[in-house]
Amino acid sequence: MTFWQKVKRELGRETQPVDTVVRLIILERGIRGTLVAVVGVAWLTSSRGIVGLVRGWVAELNVNPERRLIPRILSAVLRPIGEFSTRTVLLIGIGAILFGALELTEAVGLARRRRWAEYLTVIAGSIGIPFEIMEVLRRQTPVRIGILLINVAIVIYLAWQKHLFGLRGGVATETEAS
Repeated sequence: MTFWQKVKRELGRETQPVDTVVRLIILERGIRGTLVAVVGVAWLTSSRGIVGLVRGWVAELNVNPERRLIPRILSAVLRPIGEFSTRTVLLIGIGAILFGALELTEAVGLARRRRWAEYLTVIAGSIGIPFEIMEVLRRQTPVRIGILLINVAIVIYLAWQKHLFGLRGGVATETEAS
């Protein structure tokens, strides 16, 4: 059997029944993928309108000199978005839709117990970890740290528990150990 035949057989096979942790991963990927895709579509369909709307909100929030905490936070978050060009908003929208599609693909593949989805989730999660570390190093917030820890836990769990990339003896020992 050639290398490519082995790869095709490995990626095409059905995995063991989905456990509770994988169900939580499916739920997380499905929710995040849906939200990001919806936001991406919203940004694409009215990119010029969104920039104008955000600029109006920032102007409204800046009117009151005695702003409370929430309006200050909103203003700080929205101000950079209001400075984006229409082209940048379009690119962000396309990127959001693509990322949402990736997340939904992972969720559906994991739900259907496909081996390729386990590999895809680990690889995509691993690619995101350096960016998440940069964000945490730039500014530590509970949300950023939480996202990083969840992503690292998902990558380690799937790679270790599902015997991916030859860990713990690889696929030959998967049915014995579980």
